[in-house]
Amino acid sequence: MAYPTFAKPETLNRRSFLLGTAATAAATMTLPGAAFAQAKGQLLLWLPGGSDLFCKVQTGMLTDWTAKHKELASAETVCGLGQDTAFNQALIGAITGGNPPDMSLLWDAPVSLGTQGAFLALDDMMAKSIINIDTWPGGLLASCQFKGKTYGLPVTAGIYSMWYNAEMFEAKGIKSDRASFPKTWVEMRALSKEFTVWDGDTLKVAGFMPHREAESLAIWSALNGGKLYDSANYKYTFDSEENIEMFNFFVDWMNEEYKGDINLVDRSGSFASGYANGTTGQPAAFRESRLAGLHSGSWLMGDIYDPAPNFTRWDLAPHPVGPSGSATVSGVWPNWFVIPANSLNPQAAFDYLTYLSTEGAVTWFENVPDIPTNSLVKLAPPKILVDHRGEEFAKETTAFYSEQAKIVTPMWDSPVQGFGNDQLKLAIEKIYTKAATPKDALAEAQVASQAELDRVLAG
Repeated sequence: MAYPTFAKPETLNRRSFLLGTAATAAATMTLPGAAFAQAKGQLLLWLPGGSDLFCKVQTGMLTDWTAKHKELASAETVCGLGQDTAFNQALIGAITGGNPPDMSLLWDAPVSLGTQGAFLALDDMMAKSIINIDTWPGGLLASCQFKGKTYGLPVTAGIYSMWYNAEMFEAKGIKSDRASFPKTWVEMRALSKEFTVWDGDTLKVAGFMPHREAESLAIWSALNGGKLYDSANYKYTFDSEENIEMFNFFVDWMNEEYKGDINLVDRSGSFASGYANGTTGQPAAFRESRLAGLHSGSWLMGDIYDPAPNFTRWDLAPHPVGPSGSATVSGVWPNWFVIPANSLNPQAAFDYLTYLSTEGAVTWFENVPDIPTNSLVKLAPPKILVDHRGEEFAKETTAFYSEQAKIVTPMWDSPVQGFGNDQLKLAIEKIYTKAATPKDALAEAQVASQAELDRVLAG
């Protein structure tokens, strides 16, 4: 989709937004009345959704914090407004209508809409705060920044790493300690074949799968010495030599180990993530010991117990390095918070986000194990890991993710991030279904994404 172009916050109007998307009216009409109850002295927080526990934790933290600040009359949390495009449309509709929440959680990078006037720049408030720019990992904060302005805070984040089933390794006589995990793509691909079993055209067990997710592709590009987007020069680089080489490697791997047919793989089970397939209902292959390892985020260390896997000892490792890469990197899927333009209580909202980034992030992590990202936070291991794997493993895992957070590659930093991800999804589908070569599919995505970026920059 093309992102709407916003006027400056003080001149933002509903007409300019509706020219960009006609879906907003329907989206905003279905929202509960409390969602529009913004008032001076009342803090209003919007959340796209989440589990019951997630909503209760977020609501409880805001209520308790507000009660300690007598200048605020009350707090209201609206949780479950919808995800992805529907939520963004509802939020933008409220902003253009002049009645947004004071703050909102986003599951999409704030740069795309922040640069167009939808969110307040936070730099002046950050400069006077304990959560100043120096307390955030640079690669992570880059997802909120454009041309020297910061449009959101990555309060917590899922940190990506490799996950593997230590019990499957040991059953094959393969060392299962982290230090022995493959250091390169070539080593991981060779190890993968030790596990993969076909029964005719049905994949029964797999080792590792070539990467397919657009949102975290920047990690794999960086592992091969490349990048998807050059933020310093406002240029997409999808079709670089490193990225073409990356997908040629993945396609060769698919041809050699998975019969060159991604559809056969998908019909055989849910091998793409640690979760059941929401469309087909196929259970997660990793949880059933049908997949030896995968690339996933730290959120899985809580979710993996619902439902519990049929094995006990999973472990984590750094990402292996590609043929043209030189060092391992990690990446993130953050929980971004923004203060919308036209907020009636912007300073109070920022003060709450300061709390949420520090003390509140600890409470969040204890209940829902998303990783706090600000350097001021000192973590204790999440209770869910202590309960299932013991205190020593929980402490070691927490320390591992703290180290991975230090090597996050820049990502989520394009003003048209969502559009670019959509183009990548199309390219990845064409590559794996053999509808186009990696070179041609990436070039097509490159042209479309750069044209959209240039359009937004010119506006």
